Amino acid sequence: MKPAPLVPDKVQIQDKPEKPPARMSQKALAAHLQLSPSTVSLVLNNAPLAAAIPEPTRQRILDAAREFDYRPDHYAKYLSSRKSYTVAVLLPEIGEGFSAAILSGVDEALVSNKYAFFLANHHGDPALVREFPRQLTQRAVEGFILINTPLAEPLGAPTVSIGNQPAVGDMVRITLDNHRGGWLAAEHLIALGHREIAVIKGHPWRPATEERWSGIAAAAQAHGLTLDQRLVVELVQKDKLHGPSTPEEGYLAAQKLLKKKAKFTALIAFNDFTALGAIRAFHEAGVRVPDDVSVIGFDDIQAAAYQIPGLTTLRQPWRQMGELAGQHLLRLIAADHPESSDIVVQPELILRETTRALESGNGKPAPRKEAKS
Repeated sequence: MKPAPLVPDKVQIQDKPEKPPARMSQKALAAHLQLSPSTVSLVLNNAPLAAAIPEPTRQRILDAAREFDYRPDHYAKYLSSRKSYTVAVLLPEIGEGFSAAILSGVDEALVSNKYAFFLANHHGDPALVREFPRQLTQRAVEGFILINTPLAEPLGAPTVSIGNQPAVGDMVRITLDNHRGGWLAAEHLIALGHREIAVIKGHPWRPATEERWSGIAAAAQAHGLTLDQRLVVELVQKDKLHGPSTPEEGYLAAQKLLKKKAKFTALIAFNDFTALGAIRAFHEAGVRVPDDVSVIGFDDIQAAAYQIPGLTTLRQPWRQMGELAGQHLLRLIAADHPESSDIVVQPELILRETTRALESGNGKPAPRKEAKS
């Protein structure tokens, strides 16, 4: 007879790893607590009526939600309430300085109301401008903010546009008074005694180009000046269609002006980027700013204040425009009906060191005043 096999006093059986619990739904949480789903919903959503629920019950619900790592199903919530608490922002690209400033204003308005937003960079591609809204609508966004984005057709959702693109369908547009900006730029130089004023216009497809130019021309006419058309050049893009303007474009435009051999004592650039490029071209040609040529830009990008000399420019209130866009989009969403209106904000002249007064009558810069000790 074989001896019985030895059996240890205690046999350790390794437990199988537990499967992670399935995601706890609000209905399952209510069943676990033996409470009505409406009671649980009121507490978890911090609804006003939750104040009528006894504190021990409320605390029991919150404790269970933490224990089971309860997270709301936002898509299910959207299906029942049509509220996703998300919107979309369409823009050419984030890299430009003004985009970051606008987005900070949008963020301020939306996040304070518990809204999140998707960003979609279309890089000026019309196909992406058409496709992205469709994709984002499938993701249940409640509305759109457009930054310098032209549309071919209405988006079928509350829409706010920042920039001077034409309105398409019902939308709220937040625009800058570019005509006023052009006027202020020319008026500032004329007040300093400048009569021979060169202009770098923007790209012909930008609505702001003609708006700023019309303001410049109107100010010149009001002072009895005729702008020399030889001193008016346009920006030309080389690498991509409908992209942001670059310092290189301003550099090349300034070189074109210098080659014409026509006298000018001041330059109005389409924006700060092109103004900085123009200043570089002047420096390489031995033309001093502002001693030989005064230069004024447009936008007031962050670098404008820190380059040497500091750039005189027209400031766009970008952050304010972003905040206004977020606020008006939320109002459109809450009202649940389309609306069309234009909100016009004003540019502000920012005086720095790239513009200088001329001596009366001789077309030369006035002598600098000595600093007082």
